[in-house]
Amino acid sequence: MIARTSHAWSRLFAWQNGQGPWGKTANKRPAQGPSAAPKPVGQGRAGNGPSAQPDLEEMVNQMREKMSSFLGGGRSGGGGSGGGFSLPGGFAPEWAALGLLALWLMFGFFIVAPEEQGVVTRFGAYQRTVEPGLNYHLPWPLERVQKLPVQRVNQLAIGFRNVNGTTQDVLAESLMLTKDQNIVDLDFTVQWRIVNPSAFLFNLANPERTVADVAESVMREIIGRHSIDDALTSNKVKITNEARDLLQRVLNRYGAGVLVVGLQLQQVNPPSEVIDAFRDVQAASADAEKMKNEAIGYANQIVPLARGEAARLMQEAEAYKTARVAQALGDAARFNAQVEAYQANPAVTKQRLYLETMEAVLPALPKVIVTGRGTQSVLPYLPLDRLPRPAANPTEGQ
Repeated sequence: MIARTSHAWSRLFAWQNGQGPWGKTANKRPAQGPSAAPKPVGQGRAGNGPSAQPDLEEMVNQMREKMSSFLGGGRSGGGGSGGGFSLPGGFAPEWAALGLLALWLMFGFFIVAPEEQGVVTRFGAYQRTVEPGLNYHLPWPLERVQKLPVQRVNQLAIGFRNVNGTTQDVLAESLMLTKDQNIVDLDFTVQWRIVNPSAFLFNLANPERTVADVAESVMREIIGRHSIDDALTSNKVKITNEARDLLQRVLNRYGAGVLVVGLQLQQVNPPSEVIDAFRDVQAASADAEKMKNEAIGYANQIVPLARGEAARLMQEAEAYKTARVAQALGDAARFNAQVEAYQANPAVTKQRLYLETMEAVLPALPKVIVTGRGTQSVLPYLPLDRLPRPAANPTEGQ
């Protein structure tokens, strides 16, 4: 078998043994007719003499014989050079080897999906990153390709696991210590995706486990900076943002090739042993906050009303002041005018003042006027029941 194979390879590379490229010497066929002698076509190089023109017919015949020996094991009818070694079915080993080589090379084509990127390695060493579409690499065992979903958002659960539709708490991950020496049970999720496939594959031994461990460590550090009230009530958003930023910085230092898309707190509770007491505290804090808000609302309502009432009173006082001053000035001017008139003519002024006084007083009093004859027989009558009564004294009857 070895001898037959070596014979076939010697036929394939017969030109190395001093024969032509088709396994025949140039003088195998006898010269026939005038075409046997070489035809001078001119002078060759210096010292070599004229060069002969190759016979194209001879070359075609040699090619035909060689192809016939490869495919059919020799010419039919015994007119050729005799049959050589061939595989069952009439195939020469040279062509079988070429077919296997072509088939092996075809295994190098591969397709990368639109949401993926491929990492090509040669003997385990990184070579290049290929984009989505049809690509090629040297087949195994020379090169290999690993496809990574760079557009898919992965999610890690820290502190809990979903098993068969039920949530199971993992206390080893969820129990954390706060700044004020309290214990809090905190569950959260991390969303991340691959942005650098080569770094994701070669910089970390277990990238997903590393992301989970770093996320847990970062959250413990952030919770250790805040009190339990911050974690349970008001500063959850601040804690989330701080943890996401610190997680991205740590992964960048590791060269993980990962982008943190989001971090969300699922639940933050005190330990189960004291959860009832913490709920009472939270309820009391909520009631205190409610009452505080109500007080602030009442203050916001009553203070503007009081300020408006004060402004109204101030304006009324200013108006009363202005009126009294104007009235006093008018009375003083009138009195000065009366003094001047009295000094000029006292009798006339007295008469005028008397009449003006009666004119002001008499219209408000009940009166009966009797004139003519018979006034002497009229009995004066004073209706006491119609006279205005004085106001009651509040101290009377004590």
